[in-house]
Amino acid sequence: MLARKVFRNVVYNSLSALISNIVGVLVTIYVARALKPKLFGIYSLTISFAFLLLTFADLGITATLIRYVAHSYGKRDFELMRGYIRGLGRIKILLSIVVSLLLFSFSDFLAYRVFHKPLLSTPLKVVSIFLFFQSMVRFLISIFNAFNDFKANLIRAIVYETSRLIFIFLFVSMGFAVIGAIFGFVIASFLSLIVLLILLLSKYKFIFGRAKSIEWRRVLRFASYLTLGSISWVAFAYVDSLMIGILLPAESVGFYRAAYNIVRAIGGLISVPVVLFPVFVQLEGKDLRNAFNRAFKYSSILSFPIVFSLILIGKPLILLIYGKEYLPAVGVLSVLSFLILRSALGFWGAVFNAKERPEFPVYVTFVAMLMNIVLNYFMIIRWGIVGAGIATIISNVFSWIALAYISKRLFGIFFEAEHLLKPLIASSIMCLVLSKLSSGSFLDCVIVILIGFFVYLAVLIALKGLTKEDLRYIQAIIAKT
Repeated sequence: MLARKVFRNVVYNSLSALISNIVGVLVTIYVARALKPKLFGIYSLTISFAFLLLTFADLGITATLIRYVAHSYGKRDFELMRGYIRGLGRIKILLSIVVSLLLFSFSDFLAYRVFHKPLLSTPLKVVSIFLFFQSMVRFLISIFNAFNDFKANLIRAIVYETSRLIFIFLFVSMGFAVIGAIFGFVIASFLSLIVLLILLLSKYKFIFGRAKSIEWRRVLRFASYLTLGSISWVAFAYVDSLMIGILLPAESVGFYRAAYNIVRAIGGLISVPVVLFPVFVQLEGKDLRNAFNRAFKYSSILSFPIVFSLILIGKPLILLIYGKEYLPAVGVLSVLSFLILRSALGFWGAVFNAKERPEFPVYVTFVAMLMNIVLNYFMIIRWGIVGAGIATIISNVFSWIALAYISKRLFGIFFEAEHLLKPLIASSIMCLVLSKLSSGSFLDCVIVILIGFFVYLAVLIALKGLTKEDLRYIQAIIAKT
């Protein structure tokens, strides 16, 4: 029952990610080609800064809500559940308004004094409106996810991405350039907010009614750690783009984000950890370890060949998507490809947060963020955007290893070495085979990758990294879903 529920949620989450990624790629291709590297850099820098500020409009509220609402909902304590939703909801609305107004007010200062790019001024004003709507969308999605309902993610993706695609194409083609592209985000986030609100009120009417007062001290302790962690993590995720924007010309940001968007699109399709958070909340001991081990094994099997394949087809993929003007992004794409492993195998945050021990990811992420800032400064100056990619990978590896070690000591939850080594060996052999084959055009690369898929499976089965028991287990889950 649990496996089928997880599989169903993974399907919903993957479908929503697939829609988001397909539209994201289409939008990125169109905007990158229409605006050219310099204006695309301004657009990318604006969006990156907005997503960084979304953290300050949240301060751990959404993750805190998922944790406590999922727990009270699992115990069928609806009055306590309502207390969490209402109490945290008030804080969320206030934070969203304050952060949006601050960005609007300080947009000129940021554009002229911080980034030294006057073209940023108006885009930052427009994106402040998007920031408010998107912040509230995330809050509503967190309520659905706390109820273990990931179908709402798919609905949001359909509404948001369809609207974004239509309006960005419309406004940019009308000549509104960067402003038009960002205004497309504003309309899309507003429409998805309205749809989610209607869906929530019609589907979960039990959120209305009498509510208990909540233990604010306990909740705020949890949220405070998540606040520090989320600020550190988002700064960790976006500091490379912002530092490139400060240290290098605007087109360098465009090249870097062009590569990063491809990696993020692929990583989002196999991001299993996000759907396991509410599940981990309700598991203990052996059940938790078993769920973790299965999820880790299958995510590892899926993610390693994708990383190696992306590195092999990097150049023709950049040419196909963005055109020859964006060829400087090829090198950093090869480096950033390894972030897919972090997306697919980053289960540690879900484990710690589910067990009310968020302080450990906070400490580790904060150290990793500082490491990333220092490494970015020196490596960007020396190697440009490729240096930024290397700094990001080193910092992520440190964070992942540190959290894995702490998880083992604290909960006894740790991956089995063979779950990493066997997919790595099979992927390496696949890569060696594919490197001997012709891979000139993108079509050639696709054919070669398909051949590589069968090579990978054959080697993995030979290494007993994928067994008959695994195949039967997966087949049973799919058949009963």
